[in-house]
Amino acid sequence: MRKLALLLIILFASCEAPTTGVSEADSNTFEKNVETLKNNFIKGYEEGDYDKVVSVFADSIRWYGPGVNAEMLQGIDILKENVSFWMGNFENISFTEGGGLPGTDIGFWGGNTYPVSDAMSGPNNVRMYGTWDITNSTTGKEATFKHYVVLNFNEDGQVHTVTEYADVGGLMATFEE
Repeated sequence: MRKLALLLIILFASCEAPTTGVSEADSNTFEKNVETLKNNFIKGYEEGDYDKVVSVFADSIRWYGPGVNAEMLQGIDILKENVSFWMGNFENISFTEGGGLPGTDIGFWGGNTYPVSDAMSGPNNVRMYGTWDITNSTTGKEATFKHYVVLNFNEDGQVHTVTEYADVGGLMATFEE
């Protein structure tokens, strides 16, 4: 019995608490990237601040839009046209983080745990989930749509690649009189 008690004490003393496998530097980078998205991209749209939205993106941005057959578009000018379209046609824009994602209200994720053989922290690969609420400036029609986007940040803290998934059917219906 004494040996068993001693063995248990040794086992408990030698066990370490599990770690997340995420370094403090990676965690800080991820949080900085999320804050950039919240403070510039999302707030920029909500405030109608074109410059704030555009400031998030690198000049060499590659953008894969939400369409089924969407081709990759490259360059800041194409992205600026897209931002101008949104701001020129919609108002009362708001984003609900995690909206449409069952079981959580967290809308920003990075890295992956599975598959275990490819697990990584990935602080510069940010996935953003949520819903956008918008009003068409001309027709007054409102729409809500789910949005999932993967944003890849460069070393300068700017987004260099965007892969976007969204249900824009309801959005396009706001143009119908």
